[in-house]
Amino acid sequence: MHASDLMSSPVVTVSVDGTVGDAADLMLGHGISCLPVVDARGRVVGMLTHADFGLHHKFMPTSAHLYTLFGAWASPANLEQVSRQVRDRPLREVMSQPVTTVPENASVAEVAEAMVRHKVHRLPVTRGDEMVGMISRHDMMKLMAAPKPSDESAGE
Repeated sequence: MHASDLMSSPVVTVSVDGTVGDAADLMLGHGISCLPVVDARGRVVGMLTHADFGLHHKFMPTSAHLYTLFGAWASPANLEQVSRQVRDRPLREVMSQPVTTVPENASVAEVAEAMVRHKVHRLPVTRGDEMVGMISRHDMMKLMAAPKPSDESAGE
């Protein structure tokens, strides 16, 4: 089995010239948690996930009242103001890069190894420079849910 057998396609993407607000609108509108960021030729140049949006206090673990939204500090009192400011930030500034990809003919073992090695939950699937799909840890669960061959055919 190959990446192309498990991947989801087509993939919702966002332009590298877009903003955090554009990405948020797309993610909410499509009910997705990850967006590949593509250049004008459709090549994947970055990734943006729901975790990138922030509200993390991990950078200041002693305070449960300070958060970061794409690097901008926010408190509960000024969260709306900071969110409006962050909305206009260019994706170029906040996207994760470089992007790890897998070719469409990569084996499931290669996909799993790439996810573990690069500590990612989603991988764009490519044919040359073109993105043809996305494979996630959720897609990998399809392997466990796939029907088993019937016992009758095993004896034939």
